[in-house]
Amino acid sequence: MARVKDIAEPDAAPREDSVDPELVALPAPPKGRRLAAMTVMALTVVASLALVGSLRADIAYFFAPATVVDLGEVTAVDPAALEPNTFVRVSGTPSAAHTVRYGKLLSSTTYAVFPLAGQRDVFVQVPVAGAEEERSLARREYAGRLVTFGQLGGRFSQVRQYLGDAMGVPVSSESFLILADEPPGSYGWALVLAALCLLFVLVNVVLMLRWFRPLPAGEPAQGST
Repeated sequence: MARVKDIAEPDAAPREDSVDPELVALPAPPKGRRLAAMTVMALTVVASLALVGSLRADIAYFFAPATVVDLGEVTAVDPAALEPNTFVRVSGTPSAAHTVRYGKLLSSTTYAVFPLAGQRDVFVQVPVAGAEEERSLARREYAGRLVTFGQLGGRFSQVRQYLGDAMGVPVSSESFLILADEPPGSYGWALVLAALCLLFVLVNVVLMLRWFRPLPAGEPAQGST
């Protein structure tokens, strides 16, 4: 007599591409919340890329040659021969009567901007604080980053306006400004900030692709019955 097999055979192993019924039973996340999360992440990516773009000149200056270019006496400088975003040194007498002082929003440092006597094409910016201002305005040699007022954008619009309206010193977007005491090595912060922004971009893009990718064809969406 044949023996009856009374032990049930084990279930077949689940296929790798099968859908877990417990996951399917979970409610789908609210569409509004998904859309809000994706919008915030996309805005973070755009803002980070925009900030990296605004730092291009600062990063380029960080990698500029650290050897200072001596321009000599400012009255002998040909503005057409000047190359912005370079490390230069110039000699000249500050025009104390045309000095503008201002402070930055996120910094406690006060700065003075003034033209050098005998010309109106090259200006100098120096950090000043108490007795430092007298020493800065008393020296005749300034070394730092050479930029144009146009490169500084809106953050220098009030300084330009004050120099022109209140002091009668014409300043255009092509006028040069030496950011004294700022060698290329002092712009390492721009490289760090750009790297941090790119990290934000990478993390957000990876999360967006992982969390919001479309389901494969034929696979039921979460929350479906």
